[in-house]
This record gives sequence, C-alpha cells and structure tokens, in this order.
Amino acid sequence: MSSAKTERLVNLTMALLATSRYMQKSEVFRKVAGYSGTQETRERMFERDKDDLRALGIAIEVASADPLFEDEPGYRIKPETYQMPIKSFTPAEIGILSTALGLWLDSSLEDIAMGAVRRVNSTALLDPALEINSLRTLNFSAEGLLDVTKALANRSEIAFSYRKAGAAKSEDRRVNPLGLSAWKGQWYLVGEDLDRSDIRTFNFSRISSKIDISKKRDMYEIPSDFNIKDYLIMHNAEGIEIRAKVKKAQAEALRAKALEMKNFDEEWDEISYRSESSAAALQEALWYCDSLIIEQPEGLRSLVVASLEKVAKSHG
Repeated sequence: MSSAKTERLVNLTMALLATSRYMQKSEVFRKVAGYSGTQETRERMFERDKDDLRALGIAIEVASADPLFEDEPGYRIKPETYQMPIKSFTPAEIGILSTALGLWLDSSLEDIAMGAVRRVNSTALLDPALEINSLRTLNFSAEGLLDVTKALANRSEIAFSYRKAGAAKSEDRRVNPLGLSAWKGQWYLVGEDLDRSDIRTFNFSRISSKIDISKKRDMYEIPSDFNIKDYLIMHNAEGIEIRAKVKKAQAEALRAKALEMKNFDEEWDEISYRSESSAAALQEALWYCDSLIIEQPEGLRSLVVASLEKVAKSHG
C-alpha cells in the first residue's frame, strides 16, 4: 500500500471518528486530504477506502445526516466500536502493540505513530520501563530489517558497522545471517561472523551504518538444527548482575525479572536482577530515579550518581 493511500485512510478514519454527526460524502471530499480528481474518481477512491477500513475491522455506520429527511447518507465511526480495550491487555500484549506502532516511526506517519505509542502506554498504566524497551527497539531504520530479511531469503552475506556494548568505536562486521527475531523489547540478528569464525548475536540498535548486501546468492546454508531462541537466551544471560534497593510497590518490571528479592525495611526491598549491559542498566536506574538505589556493581552506582549530578547542574 502506498504512503499516500495509507495517509488518506488515516485521515478518513480520524475524520469519521471526530465527527459528532454523520458526515456526508461531499463533506468528506471537502475536508479529508487525499481525495482529488474528477467526481467519479473520488467516488471510486471513497468506496475502496470504506472497503479497506471494514476489512481492517473498523465499523463504519451509514445513516441519514438528518433523520427527518431522506437526503444523502452520512458516515461515521463510533469511538466505542473503534477503541481497543487497552486496560484489559497484559503488559506483554501492550509491549507488542507499542513495538508494532513504533515500526511506523520511519514512515511519513511518524507523528501519528509516536502519539499512538504514548497514548497506548499511558492509558494502560504500564510500568514506565516497558515504554523504554519498546521505543528503544526502534533505534534503527526499518529499512535495515528489510535488508536482513532479503539477505536471509537469498542466503547472501551482509556487511555493517557495529558498536559493542561499552565500546567507544564501531567495528566493521561481515556476517552470514542465520536468523532475525524480536526478543524482550529488542530486535536481534544472529549470524556467522566471518572474520571471527563464530556465530554471534547482534543487537539491531547497535548497528551504526547502512547494511550492505552481497550480490551473490546461495553463499551459505543455515544448519538444520539452528534455533535462534537458543542464541537469544544465551545472549541475554550474559549481561550484568545488579543488586539494588527498590521502594515497596514500585518498579514492577524490575521485580518481575528479579533473581532474588527480600525485605529490607518498611520502605524498601532488596533485589538482584540482570540487565543486558551497563548502558541498559543505567537507563533503567535513571528512569526509576528515587524509587531505586543501586548498590552493586560500584561502577554502575558511580555512573548513576554522575548522571544525576549532571542533570541537576544543567537545571540549576
């Protein structure tokens, strides 16, 4: 579907949602961007758009704009039939929805997508860390996903620059891609690192360049026993272990992944948990602010203190 068509569908949906009365077709053509050409052309576009929206499960009501007169029919979308029951969603379902919305961030619908992500996360009363993870997932061009998918299908080698966690510089990598998957709020590529003669796991958010695809096809085979999940589990288990105090009834996302948790006093619990890297752990700690006190490792504690001092200084 073209971006112009997508934008027109979004415009039509928003207009039919916003109207408090049934909107006539002639009014749609005047007020909704994207309908141009002859009357016949606009009529065909509108009929196709209605069919497309209904195919997406959006109920469009049709009735007379004035019930006292049999004039041109009008159209509207009732908000209660359009809205999803977000408050009944599980945190995992919200995370998936946020990630899907985020894939629009590279498109011409960026503003709409960002607003939708914010509304979804705030309406659902989620732990804020879930929003961090879902949005952090999208710290790359969606084009990169398509490039890797194409290379996988053609069994072609790819090349890109990659910055490891904690590294100051990026390094060039040549990889035979074996699998691509989302895992715990991140996109990962698992592939054979040709310069290191080993299978490695790459976090997409750390790819710092365009992905180049070799023109050659069928350059390698994917082992029959390859299971990407095995590598993702192993990769995430490598992170760092953190010991911290957390306020009672706070930071539920951290509590959910706690390796150990015990009561400290009336206000605090003491927990240990793992994070994929010092950078990810720092981001979490700064988000939870005074609800979390890092105790170990000392290096992470120092980073948190330094970051908070920098923020305080910059704000006077």
